[in-house]
Amino acid sequence: MFRRTLRRLAPPLANKPLPNFENYPISAPTPGAELSPQALQAFKPSKRVAKFAADLEISFPFALRLMPGQKFQDFPIRVSIAPRNVFSMYHLKYLGQFEHPLITKVLHTYAQDKKTKPLWCYVQGFSTADSSNAVVRQTSERVVRAALFRALNAAGYDSSGKSLDGSKKELRGSIRVAVAKPKAVMKIEFDQLLRYLTGLVANAIPRLNGSSPGPSQRPGKPRNFGG
Repeated sequence: MFRRTLRRLAPPLANKPLPNFENYPISAPTPGAELSPQALQAFKPSKRVAKFAADLEISFPFALRLMPGQKFQDFPIRVSIAPRNVFSMYHLKYLGQFEHPLITKVLHTYAQDKKTKPLWCYVQGFSTADSSNAVVRQTSERVVRAALFRALNAAGYDSSGKSLDGSKKELRGSIRVAVAKPKAVMKIEFDQLLRYLTGLVANAIPRLNGSSPGPSQRPGKPRNFGG
């Protein structure tokens, strides 16, 4: 009887189908906790992390810079890039001065990614602007991630920046898409979102092909993070 009651009270499934994501890798959902500007401003890496970052030439998220020409009113996402690999903003809690118990595992994962992925892509949703719940936020991340990977495919690269034509040509650095308003993003037609991101990716390629110098390793003021 209890199970029948739960089924009766369960909300109906949405009628609108999502795009097919079968050919595009979907990472695990990002944590819901969002770091405040004050926490970002106060962030300092531990000595171990600072050495690891310097040795592997990995920057902190502060190195990301917004792409020009974005239409935030129509597409409430913010695309930032860096010509170097950067740590995920969500991992700053592991990288601070007080060493986290999981730091060894986290750094091992980054070391492996450094060997195999010249381009690091992040899609991270925020709920501050529209009070999106976790399901909406994570679903919007999946949709935007699928569009981003297809945009990279259209430019001739896979999701890790490697050329699809079998050549040694590759993109190096990081792309981060902040989904500022997940609810609004879910109302955008997928083809429209794809065309928009395809244009931004095309403009980003010259900045990610190794011709631009890498940004400073030293953490500075947090910029272009927010939704």
